[in-house]
Amino acid sequence: MKGTIVLLAGNEAENYGRKIMYEAHKAGNVGFEMARLPQHVSLKQPFSIPSLEQFEEFFDTFARNVHPLKIQFEELNAFPSNILGGVPSGCMSISAKKSNELASLQKELFQKLDERFGPCPAEHDDDYIFHMTVAIGGADYSNYKKAHQDLCRIDFHRELTFDKLGLLYYDNDDILPGTYFCYKVAELY
Repeated sequence: MKGTIVLLAGNEAENYGRKIMYEAHKAGNVGFEMARLPQHVSLKQPFSIPSLEQFEEFFDTFARNVHPLKIQFEELNAFPSNILGGVPSGCMSISAKKSNELASLQKELFQKLDERFGPCPAEHDDDYIFHMTVAIGGADYSNYKKAHQDLCRIDFHRELTFDKLGLLYYDNDDILPGTYFCYKVAELY
């Protein structure tokens, strides 16, 4: 089992991400797999957790000291991905500027996880690029390239508010469709 902690989109950001998801699907028939989760910016990629109960307790404590963040988005990216059960497909995301506030929050999360659980390695711990995924899995990568080409006409530079923290839970370490969801949400003040 795996889990992670993410910043969840406020209403404007949620609606914006869903609109881009829809536009990507119209342009490239990429599907709506990403709709399984609320729009979010991950603070860490999924990692093995000892138990959902222990991780939920950690989440509740960590969330008390996190405040809403405004995140600056920059550009749409598409790249090959086989994250959903190892099936070759694609991913489309809007990159986010790595602000001092965002980087500090990520660093604090990594430190607190290490203090509580020991090492919690995850893919891209050292080279993570903040982003909001708008489409993943469900179609061949050529569909993602087509959608990306069509949507690049849009200016993705905008600042959006993320005012909740989410605990995502993955029942299957291979992150197969239907084995993950947003288990818990905490409002940020």
